Amino acid sequence: MIFKRIVLFLVLSLLLCETNFLYGQYKALRNIGDEFCVIIADFPRKEAFKKIGLTEERLRTVTELRLRREGMKIVTEKEVTYKTPHIYIGVTVVELAYSIHLRICEWVGLQRLPSPHWTIAAIWDQGFTGIHSGQPEFIVSSLNKLLDEFFNDYYKANPKENKKGSK
Repeated sequence: MIFKRIVLFLVLSLLLCETNFLYGQYKALRNIGDEFCVIIADFPRKEAFKKIGLTEERLRTVTELRLRREGMKIVTEKEVTYKTPHIYIGVTVVELAYSIHLRICEWVGLQRLPSPHWTIAAIWDQGFTGIHSGQPEFIVSSLNKLLDEFFNDYYKANPKENKKGSK
């Protein structure tokens, strides 16, 4: 029974995943800046997270540390403005399976209506689905892989200028 649930969860997760490889979603990261607010979604089924020892604080710490290493600034929820993009992390755990998504969200407005008609929209989205085997390290490792993908796309969209100059 558990095996059937895990297989069903994995199949549904794969069906719901976006086909990001079909288009260059990195282009949406162009000129987004280097200040982000990190939001960790509330854990559904909290008992599953407690059972494997995964906490919201751990995911936040991993994410913020990686951002700081890249020279990016962390904006607290009190400092957020409509110009501040969000890094949104959502994790679901069912039995031995997990799904994790990293989304970059930004405030967007409708062109046909003047402000203040703003809403938040995901402009970059990647995810993983897998088996955690009762170990939170599998989920943390997936988060690090998602952050690697984000940084790769971020620098593809925002290449650093050559400061030495060319002659």
